[in-house]
Amino acid sequence: MPFLRLFLLPIALFYGLVVFFRNMLFDYGIFSSKEYSVPIISVGNLCAGGSGKSPLVEYILRLIDNRDKVAVLSRGYGRDSTGFQWVTNKSFVKDVGDESLQIARKFPEINVAVSESRNKGIQEIIHKECDLILLDDAYQHRWVKPGLNILLTTYDNLYINDNLLPYGKLRESKKNFKRADIIVVTKTPYPLLPLDEYRLNEQISPCFNQKLCYSYLEYQKLVSLYTKKSVSIEGKNVILMTAIASADLLKEYVDSKANVIEHFKFIDHYSFKKKDIKKIIDSYNKIDSQEKLILT
Repeated sequence: MPFLRLFLLPIALFYGLVVFFRNMLFDYGIFSSKEYSVPIISVGNLCAGGSGKSPLVEYILRLIDNRDKVAVLSRGYGRDSTGFQWVTNKSFVKDVGDESLQIARKFPEINVAVSESRNKGIQEIIHKECDLILLDDAYQHRWVKPGLNILLTTYDNLYINDNLLPYGKLRESKKNFKRADIIVVTKTPYPLLPLDEYRLNEQISPCFNQKLCYSYLEYQKLVSLYTKKSVSIEGKNVILMTAIASADLLKEYVDSKANVIEHFKFIDHYSFKKKDIKKIIDSYNKIDSQEKLILT
């Protein structure tokens, strides 16, 4: 495998040059980033894949008391549609993407939209007279200049230890962390030991004007999709189904609480087929116990 990766190195170098010149055009004002009067917060990362962007967007939303004048704008990854679309709790995944629909269902009072062009999306949202716009996964979208730029990196895979696509997972050079106002190390262990915090600070070495923060996962009570009541998995036989970028932490947590019979692991934003659901149901029906459930 390491030998095969060597063939990806020239492609990564070429990709890096293309991204370098693109960023240079923005840095020197040849390409311009549009500023807006409405406050805009961008949440993104340098790496492809999950770093906890959507959970952080949801965390920010929960900090806001009056959310009816707040909007969330994302690209709508995985949708079949194109252009600008408003998202409601009655929208379909194929039209708006799974993450934007999740936010719309969790926070029905806010304005959620998807658009490939963040500028066009913002211009549509402005008509709603919103007081704040959150851009999900927009660190590389430099056509918009946010008022606050938040960069995420995971504890187990810091961007400083990664390489450019396709040799690694970096979308752009790790040097471009300097565009961020806040750097958040996500999925850290809790509590974070002082020695660990010191190590992370030394490795990331934020600029004097940057704030380095840490976040961790805290799993809430499980809720039945049918009864909407909380359920316990303690001692139960569980069929685990995931379709996220990294399911390791979730699997570790569920293993500590229950007996995981089988883990159906799908790629991030996976579009489920009937045969997938049938396999999961068949596996569930084979468990010879009343204390069983499907966890997703």
